[in-house]
Amino acid sequence: MADYLRRANLSVESAFDAATAIASATKYEPRVVVVDYNLPDMTGVQLSEALRALLPSAAILIMSGRIDGLSEETLQALGITVFVNKPVPLGPLRQAVVKLVEASTKGENAPKAKGWLSTGTGGTRQ
Repeated sequence: MADYLRRANLSVESAFDAATAIASATKYEPRVVVVDYNLPDMTGVQLSEALRALLPSAAILIMSGRIDGLSEETLQALGITVFVNKPVPLGPLRQAVVKLVEASTKGENAPKAKGWLSTGTGGTRQ
């Protein structure tokens, strides 16, 4: 996934646990963060909460094969920009990340498009 995003000329840093992700986010201050729900040291929701505190204007995309505990209210409360069901469709994922990066370079605050990737970056789960 990281290599696929790099081919779109995006700068990508990878972390395989939440502690490393938080350290990387502190160091690099990304505009877009892609988070898996299942991590070895905490859930993606917990990581997203920590990242939101560190990166108030970053777009956060969370992905999971399981959606229990991931209601629209939870996503909205954490400022999750997009939810992605697994398996992750790489083409639409890259397109969504590129759009969010472009929006962030136009001086906008946190990207406003919210929703589920299957409906684009602005729809709601149905």
